This record gives sequence, structure tokens and C-alpha cells, in this order.
Amino acid sequence: MFAQRLGKNPEDYPDAKSQPHVQVALRMKTKGTSARAGDVIPYVFCLKDGEDSSKTAQAGRAKHPDEVKRAADEVKIGEVTSAIVKLLQS
Repeated sequence: MFAQRLGKNPEDYPDAKSQPHVQVALRMKTKGTSARAGDVIPYVFCLKDGEDSSKTAQAGRAKHPDEVKRAADEVKIGEVTSAIVKLLQS
């Protein structure tokens, strides 16, 4: 996990697309979470199944740990649901 302090408000970065912590902070703001100058933004880099890291910008792969946790929880729910459906069909 990485963490980086915002030097200014995320929307004030002219090169936001190339900075992982700024990308995460902008997504946080769209979801109603505060992210402003001085905040430390945690993030991890993620790849989707089959995604090639050389074809995806690093900043675009940055996710807040809570985003990753929510995605993992959804997958687990999906796996459990699939297993129940298979049991019911047999």
C-alpha cells in the first residue's frame, strides 16, 4: 500500500491523470468523501483479470483500499451465490 499527501486540492492539479493519489482523491470526492490539500491519500495498484499492465496508465490503476475491499466483498458474494445456485440445480 502507498500513501501520499495532497499538496493542493485534487482538482487544482494540472497533471492529475498522471498522479495516482490525485486520481484516488478525485474519485473519493465524487463519492462524497472529503479530500483536500494536506490529506494523506492511501492507495494500491490493481489490475483486472486479463488486463495488461503495460497498456494501462499506472495512475488509472490506483484504487483506495476501501474500493478494493468493496470489490472483493462483491466477488465473494457472487461466488457464494453461484455455489448455492449450483447446489439447488443438482
